[in-house]
Amino acid sequence: MEDINGDDRVMATAHHIIRTLGSDNASDMLRILSTFDDRFSRFSLSLPNNGSDEEGIPAVPLPSAVCSAETGDAALEKALDLIHTWDFGSSESARQTFIWTDDPDEAGPYLSAIDSIQVFLENPPSGVDPSALDRVQNALQLAMLRLEEELRNLMEKYGESIDPDLLQEMAYNNGDEKRDSSELEQEEKSFQSLTIDLFPEEIVTDIYEIATRMVSFGYQTECTQVFMCNRKTVLEENLQRLGFERLTIEDVQRMPWDFLESEIFKWTRIMKLTIGVLFRSEKQLCESVFKKDTSFVDATFYELAKGPMTQLLNFGEAVAIGRRAPEKLFKILDMYESLRDLSPSIEGLFVGETSASLRAEANTILVRLGDAARGTFAEFENAVQHETSRNPVPGGAVHPLTRYVMNYIRFFTDYADTLNHLLKDRTVDQSGSFNSRSEAASRGPLSMVTLSLLELLEKNLDVKSKLYKDPALTLLFLMNNLHYIVQKSKDVEVRKLIGDEWIKRHSGKLHQYHTDYRRTAWTKVLSFLRDDGISVSGGSVSGTTRNLLKERFKNFNMAFEENVKAQSSWIVSDSQLCAELQISITEMILPAYRNFLGRFQNHLDVVKNRERYVKYTPEEVEEHINALFEGSSGSMNRRRAQE
Repeated sequence: MEDINGDDRVMATAHHIIRTLGSDNASDMLRILSTFDDRFSRFSLSLPNNGSDEEGIPAVPLPSAVCSAETGDAALEKALDLIHTWDFGSSESARQTFIWTDDPDEAGPYLSAIDSIQVFLENPPSGVDPSALDRVQNALQLAMLRLEEELRNLMEKYGESIDPDLLQEMAYNNGDEKRDSSELEQEEKSFQSLTIDLFPEEIVTDIYEIATRMVSFGYQTECTQVFMCNRKTVLEENLQRLGFERLTIEDVQRMPWDFLESEIFKWTRIMKLTIGVLFRSEKQLCESVFKKDTSFVDATFYELAKGPMTQLLNFGEAVAIGRRAPEKLFKILDMYESLRDLSPSIEGLFVGETSASLRAEANTILVRLGDAARGTFAEFENAVQHETSRNPVPGGAVHPLTRYVMNYIRFFTDYADTLNHLLKDRTVDQSGSFNSRSEAASRGPLSMVTLSLLELLEKNLDVKSKLYKDPALTLLFLMNNLHYIVQKSKDVEVRKLIGDEWIKRHSGKLHQYHTDYRRTAWTKVLSFLRDDGISVSGGSVSGTTRNLLKERFKNFNMAFEENVKAQSSWIVSDSQLCAELQISITEMILPAYRNFLGRFQNHLDVVKNRERYVKYTPEEVEEHINALFEGSSGSMNRRRAQE
C-alpha cells in the first residue's frame, strides 16, 4: 500500500477500524469521526445489506489504488475504470453518447469489462476486502444501467416498422384467390419458410450480446421490458399498416353485412401475414436474442404476441356467434379455412405451458366457425325451401331464386373438401332420403346435400309456376328455370357434385317441358290449317268452301297474332334456348302454313278485301316467330307501326 497517499491511508484505516468494531459501536465511532472529517458522515448504517460484510456495515467505496491492492487484479481495475468512464453520471459526454451507435469500437472492450466482473464475482479471490467487492458490485450495477439504455437505443434506432409496400405485396401475392391443390401446396411450403429480418444481422448480434449479459446477471426483467416494449410497439404499427383494427365483439356484431364482409376479407389476409410472417419473424428474433433458454424464448414471445393474437381470435369469435344468414356462408368458410390452415403454425409458435390457453382458444374459435358454417348452410336450405314470394316473374323468366341457388352451388365447389368435412354427419342424418343415390353417396355428403337442395328448388319453382294464368307461360317458366339449372350443372366442378345421371334425367325433363309448351301454346294455331271439310273440285270451290277458307285464314291470323303479341313479351334470356324454341315453333307452324297457303290462297283471289284473310307470307310468319321472347310487345306492333 506504499502508493496510497496520506488521506487515502487515513480513510482506509478508518474504514478498517469501523469494520472491526462491530455493529454495536460502529455508530458511535462514525459520529466521533464525523466531527473531524465530514467525509465520514456519508457512511450510512441504514442502507440495505447489499454486498455488506458480516456485521451489516455497508462497504465504503475505496480509492482505486486501495481496491487494486486489495484485489490484486490489474485487469479488473482496468475494467472498472472503463465502466465508470461510461457511467451516465460521470460526464456530459457519457450521458449523450451511446457506445454501440456512436463509438462502436468501444463495444467489445466494454463487454469484456463486464465479463471480467463476472469472472471476479463468480470466483472472488480469498481474503478479498469486502469494500473492493462492494465497488465491483456497484460497477456492475452501473454497467447494467448502461446496457439497458444501450439496448433501448439499438432497438429504437433499428427496430422500425416493416415497409408497408412490402407487406401489401405479400398480402396481394398471398391473397384469397382460389388455386388448384398443387399451387396451394407449393405456396404453403414457400410461405411457411417466409420470414423478415426485423434487424440487420450485425444488430441482432449486438442485441444478443447485451441481452446475454443482462440475463446472466439477473437483469432479465429489465432486459425483457425494453425488448417487449419496442417489439410490441413495432408489431402494432405493422398490424395497423395491414389494416388491423381493435374491434370488440359488439363492434363486429353491429356492422352492416357489406362492411363486415370487407372486414372478414381483411381478417383472412391479416391472419395469414401476421401468423405466417410477422409472428414467425418475431419468434425468430426472440430465438436469436435469448437462444440459451428455450422456455424463456417461448414465454417472451407469448407475452409479445398474445395481445394481437387474442384480438384476431376475438374477431373470429364475433363472426362465429353472430346472426346466421345465407350470404355469410362463404366468408365464414374463408375464415374457417384460414384458421384451420394456420393451426399448425399457431401450435408451432405458441408452445409450452404458458401458451396452452391461447392454443386452446384458437382451437375453440375454429370449432365455432365450423359450427357457424354448418348452421349457415342449414339456414340456406331453409331459405330455399320457404322462399314464398307471390309475385310471378314477368315473362316467365328465370327466377332470382334459381340464379341465387345455382350460383351458390357453384361456390360450393371452391370449398368442396371443407364442406365434405363439415357436413359429414349429414350422411347419417339424411340417409333415408338417399337410399337410391349410392353414386351421390360415394361422392360425399356435399353431393348428397346439393341434390337435396336442387329438389327443394324444383318443388319451390313448381309452386311458383302456378302463379301464371296461362298454361303455356307456366311451362315456359319451368323450361326457362330448368334449362338454367341444367346449364349451370354442366360446369365441370358442379358436374362432379351432381353427377351425369342427374343431368341426363333433367335434360330429358327439359325436353318434355319444351314439347308440352309447344303443344299447349301452338296447337290451337296449327288447328286452323287443317284441310278437313274443304272440298276442291276441278280447281274451283263452292261458296261454302270459300267461306270456310275465309274462316280458317281469319282464325289462323287471329290465333297467330294473339300468340305473337303475348309471347313477344315473354322472356327467354338464354340465346341458345331461345333459338331452339323459335326453330321448333317454325318447324311446327311454317310448313303447315306454307302448304295451306299454297293450296288454297288462289281460291280467295276473287274475294273482296282478300288481304284481310291472306295477311302473311311464309317469310313474314317466320319473321314474327323469330321475334318471339324478346320481353317486349314484339314484331307484330312494329309491323303495324310500319303499316
